[in-house]
Amino acid sequence: MFGALRPTLTAIARQQRPLAYQQLRFAGHNKWSKVKHTKGAKDAKKSKLFSKISLEIVSAIRATGNSDPALNAKLASVLNRAKAASMPKDNIETAVKKATSKDKDTVEDVLYECYGPGGIAMIIEAVTDKPTRTVKEVKEVLNRLGGSVSSVGWLFDKKGKIVFGTGESGHSLEQMMDEAIEAGAEDIEDYDDLVQVICDFSQLASVTRTLTEQKYEVQRMEAAYIPQSTMDITDPDLLEQVERCLDDMENLDDVVKIHCNAVLPQEQEQDEA
Repeated sequence: MFGALRPTLTAIARQQRPLAYQQLRFAGHNKWSKVKHTKGAKDAKKSKLFSKISLEIVSAIRATGNSDPALNAKLASVLNRAKAASMPKDNIETAVKKATSKDKDTVEDVLYECYGPGGIAMIIEAVTDKPTRTVKEVKEVLNRLGGSVSSVGWLFDKKGKIVFGTGESGHSLEQMMDEAIEAGAEDIEDYDDLVQVICDFSQLASVTRTLTEQKYEVQRMEAAYIPQSTMDITDPDLLEQVERCLDDMENLDDVVKIHCNAVLPQEQEQDEA
């Protein structure tokens, strides 16, 4: 039964693949950015990634007050991602100490809904100790490139998203996908040796727990904002604006994820392949 269901779900996922502009990159690069070949640029990019993962570590701990990854599934997933990114142990320990410090500042998870160039809709996730600073920076990007902060949440469906690898299970990719379907996946897709699962948001914790019990390594468990419809970006001038907007937003220190309803040419080519 599940073997027949899996290809259908994969096909649906590829047709309706949400464009989530995030620090996790399955192919090891940012498909919206120009490839940078210099060592200095690569180091700066890695440093930015580590900073954003540190924010997520702080957020995961403060959300529950628990710094034990065995009891905090979200923290465990962030730590697995930090390991996959070769994040230095000192950086991780510094983030944990910041989250558990008695003199800790208030750190908030915030969402900004906005329209970007050409009317694309975006939901921006940030972790910040100064929301007024962060929203100002977001508005500055939008003002430069033709956008505005505005309600767009109604254009997206809030779902749960889990990304996991084989871990200690020893399972094949097909077995991993079948187990994900058994656990409650609505949509499923594979990226090299990782599997991405979309599930009902209310089932995020239970699906994650089931996969963890199967000895899989969960690298992400989070909310995903899936666009109800998408916009194909084909005009060269608009494409340049959209790419710049996404890049500039990602480069903001407090921004950790961007969900967008735009489909760029690279995505269109992959869906047609």
